[in-house]
Amino acid sequence: MKLTRNVISRKEALKICSKYVKFVEGDHDRFNYVSKAFDKIKKGQSVLTYTDGQFVITKVTLVDKNDFRAIDGPVVRVSNGEYSWRVDGDKYAYPVAKNS
Repeated sequence: MKLTRNVISRKEALKICSKYVKFVEGDHDRFNYVSKAFDKIKKGQSVLTYTDGQFVITKVTLVDKNDFRAIDGPVVRVSNGEYSWRVDGDKYAYPVAKNS
């Protein structure tokens, strides 16, 4: 998938949440921080996510805590207006402040 909408630079992503960026880049000591925020995500919320080598601001379109696949957290789907994809179990997502 080739994303063009709401793609931001690494520098911009660092301003939103440096711990999330470091987690995505392999610092798994940040997992608990990202996981706690991820577990509180709600449908309709703006989030920062990472896919196909790009940081993207998306909207949460689905949060399902009752799905059989929700073993280690909710099943979460996001969209940037072009595509939608699941973020649970991979790079997760981090909530973006309301004014972002």
